[in-house]
Amino acid sequence: MAERSIADQVAEQLSPFLGEFNAKIAVKTFAQRTLKVAPEAISLGDLPALLDALRPMLHTFVGQASADALLDRIRRGVN
Repeated sequence: MAERSIADQVAEQLSPFLGEFNAKIAVKTFAQRTLKVAPEAISLGDLPALLDALRPMLHTFVGQASADALLDRIRRGVN
């Protein structure tokens, strides 16, 4: 069984808050704009920068406390 990409893992965690489509688009957009890589090329080393880039958007959509908790859960759960 193939491992899920980091992008897929992050999008899966974002989906309950943004919806599946929007979560995938957010990961793709921030990977390309912030990391300058395709979503499937995100490495564990890229994860902190990706999550930092997502933070302002998530603060707007779900509030600061929920966004910070979500980002912490993603940081701990992605492998």
